[in-house]
Amino acid sequence: MVFKGRASRACENCNVMNNAPNVRGVKSLSPKTDPKIPNLSHGGPDLWAGKESHVLFSGLGRALVPSKEDLTLCFFYQTTMETLVGSYRSQYLHRQLPILFSQSEPGSALKLASQAISYVVWARAWPDDINAAQVAMKYYSQSLSALNAAIRDRIKAKSDETLYAILLLSGYETMIFSSGTPAAWGTHVDGATALLKHRGSENFRTPFSCNMFLFIRRNAIQSHLQTSTPVDPIFDGFAEILSPYEYIEDRLISKSIRIPELLTRANSILSQTSCAIDVSKASELIRAAENLDRELANWAEQIPVNWVYTSLRCSRDPRPSSSTFVPDQIHRYPDFYTARVWNLYRVYRLITQSILSRVSSCVHLDRIEEYQDRIDSINRAMVADVCASVPFLLGYDCSELKRSPNHLQDRDSLWPQSSMEKLSSSGHSGKFSLIWPLYIACSVPSDQEIQQKWMRAQLRWIAETGEAQAQLVQNTSF
Repeated sequence: MVFKGRASRACENCNVMNNAPNVRGVKSLSPKTDPKIPNLSHGGPDLWAGKESHVLFSGLGRALVPSKEDLTLCFFYQTTMETLVGSYRSQYLHRQLPILFSQSEPGSALKLASQAISYVVWARAWPDDINAAQVAMKYYSQSLSALNAAIRDRIKAKSDETLYAILLLSGYETMIFSSGTPAAWGTHVDGATALLKHRGSENFRTPFSCNMFLFIRRNAIQSHLQTSTPVDPIFDGFAEILSPYEYIEDRLISKSIRIPELLTRANSILSQTSCAIDVSKASELIRAAENLDRELANWAEQIPVNWVYTSLRCSRDPRPSSSTFVPDQIHRYPDFYTARVWNLYRVYRLITQSILSRVSSCVHLDRIEEYQDRIDSINRAMVADVCASVPFLLGYDCSELKRSPNHLQDRDSLWPQSSMEKLSSSGHSGKFSLIWPLYIACSVPSDQEIQQKWMRAQLRWIAETGEAQAQLVQNTSF
């Protein structure tokens, strides 16, 4: 089945926002000082009680109470930073916003977008604060107006602040997710791309601008993968300039930039009747996809040791229930970010196999059955690895999960959720990043019906925890 593309994890790609050092009551949140926000299980109004308020607002008189804007900015800054472990570029960009914020004018697109995304994060944490979502929408509308004015200004259109504001707005779109979010997010990504083209050499003037370019490149590829349209040529170049700023993920991304174009060519070929297909073009496409697949495999083989994950074999009941599924192996990764990138690699290979499978069926290849068997083998391995990543990204203790799940006799039991009472103590997980890999894995033709049902059940569980994107893909045919 062809990859159709739906919702993406844009907010994981847009965790690049924080607050300003010169905002009243927020000056302690400089790039070098990140005070810990206490556990907020008891409600928003008590957030700044006790020593935390003393740490944040030492030097201010007791009569000075931080504004709601300050509170939301602080909360947004801290909660976002806590989710960025291992994601060095996102951490770096996130720490730059205090500087940009302090340099921005009151009412600028950047300041308004920062307040909009902050109120959205606050509203998700405190659903009883019924006004927060409305305030977020107000700031979002104001930031759009300010952005439209900025891009008409010759100087502001090339500024880092304006470009950064678009990243904040794309994060906002994902956080408030609705049926129109994918299109709105894609519009923001296209807008960022247009600004990059307008900025010209400004894109590579500083380390910060280079990192923003790479960040937007990743989002652009993600967007065009979902629409099966070629990526703008601006992202397919400047290798020598960008090389000093590239991380392991970027080397994977630089290869994947070809996938949207391959999808476009495949869809064009497959839209024709069988007698009208140009065999030479189909064969050329197959060779291009095979070359890309080899490069993707080489990326995985050349991964540095600190990115290697541990595979744990699950103990098995000699008489397993036919109504439950447990992966043969589970993976333990250095952190959620590393696991997410590995799953990105698996998604890229699954999409590439889909291209090869569909196009090869239209031409007369030698040993076609052997060729298809190889594709099926890669598909099985990639899907199995996505399944093996689920427990870790849900936040479970993988060393505990390797125990035999003999008690799963109820046909409605879902592993690992039914095997453990609680997630990891950190409170964070990578469940959102599982939505796209699970969706793509579910779309792969397979004779393992029980595995397919388990992956759909995981998407259903993620949706029930409040992730609207999972609900959207559930309603899409696999």
